Amino acid sequence: MADKKSETRFTIQFSHTDPSHLQVAEILNRQGRRSKAQYIVNAVLHYESCSETPNMPRTAELDVKVIEAVVNRILMEREKESPVNEPKTAYSPGMTTPKPEGIIFDDALENLGPDGVSAIADVLNSFRNR
Repeated sequence: MADKKSETRFTIQFSHTDPSHLQVAEILNRQGRRSKAQYIVNAVLHYESCSETPNMPRTAELDVKVIEAVVNRILMEREKESPVNEPKTAYSPGMTTPKPEGIIFDDALENLGPDGVSAIADVLNSFRNR
């Protein structure tokens, strides 16, 4: 490897939006200051040599219809909670939330997790405040 100054030195950054990356970062942060490298070495060697290692997907892909359904539900709930003099959203009271077939909202919320739902709510607020 002629391109690298040091073949044994790496810099890695995990995605703030990928739940599996966040989980791995949390695990690594629990390791001692000098034991992260050994933990990664053990994990990679095990992964490469273990015949039972599942083929894991790189990232969990979210269904756009699930996100749309959750956004619509958040908007409807906020519509119910907003005071009379507050500007209304594009949805009028009494409008039903479109529910794509096969989507169970509690499951969708669980799959998105509190961070996912919070991120959607933050985006909606930022659009509203424009």
